[in-house]
Amino acid sequence: MTPAQFDAAVKKQQRDQKQAIDKYNREVRRHNHAVKKAVDDNDREVRAYNSRARAHNAKVDNQRRRLNQEIRRLNSRPATTTFVTYRSSVETLTRTYAATEEWLAGRSITPAGRELVDRGSEEAANSVYLLNAMDGDGAPEDDPTEDELRSPSMQTELVAFGQDLVDRWTGALFSLSPRNPDAARHFCTSAREVLIAMLDHAAPNSGVVLANPRCDKTDKGVPTRRAKVSYLLHRKGIDEEYIKSLVEEDMDNVLTLFRDFNNGTHGHAGRFTITQLNALRIRVESAIGFIHTLCAS
Repeated sequence: MTPAQFDAAVKKQQRDQKQAIDKYNREVRRHNHAVKKAVDDNDREVRAYNSRARAHNAKVDNQRRRLNQEIRRLNSRPATTTFVTYRSSVETLTRTYAATEEWLAGRSITPAGRELVDRGSEEAANSVYLLNAMDGDGAPEDDPTEDELRSPSMQTELVAFGQDLVDRWTGALFSLSPRNPDAARHFCTSAREVLIAMLDHAAPNSGVVLANPRCDKTDKGVPTRRAKVSYLLHRKGIDEEYIKSLVEEDMDNVLTLFRDFNNGTHGHAGRFTITQLNALRIRVESAIGFIHTLCAS
């Protein structure tokens, strides 16, 4: 090897070594950047999760405080002779919710089960508030305008069950008017159809029977509403009897409300204030949200 060839070989070796070092440094920087990005992304996800969890817990705590406040208002007045059946159902629902929360204390349940129980606090609070409003002890300071009272809502939840339910619910809301002496009855008739249709859509008779041929059936041989609730809870992996009872009592509560209005047993002349009609709307909207949660796969 000549001196010139030797110098060329050394320089090539130096270039190769430098290229290898540069490549290594680039890989190190790329790795460190990826690690930092992963850590930053994880930190953002943790912060976002914690923020959502705090907001959710605050909402649930507010609903529980609201429930207790509404119960105290209800108990502070002498019992009336109006809505007797619904009043009994409200008391049963609030007791069932309290028993469920007491039983769940310290126990671990699935996120799906926890969501239903948390929504149960809103259901119970709205049911007691409706009873208070019907007794003339509502919150008129929160009254919407008549146009707001009749404005569409719950479309995101209902569209999953078909546009027909969206239209039916919109029609139910349109009947709400303090000038309409039959507003509550018309609203309840349509709202009941919406809730039952949601349940039937998510738990068709054939599917319920296929999952449990020995399920409870009506005199007509079709699965009962309780059998459909059990089917939907089982599909979500929820087996706790307390949660099952809470869901069933909530369904009983809102259907009892409809029966009270449709049977004309509410004891009122038929014309309701915006406060009362808004309380009725709030109660049924929360029921739609509750059943939507129950039916979600």
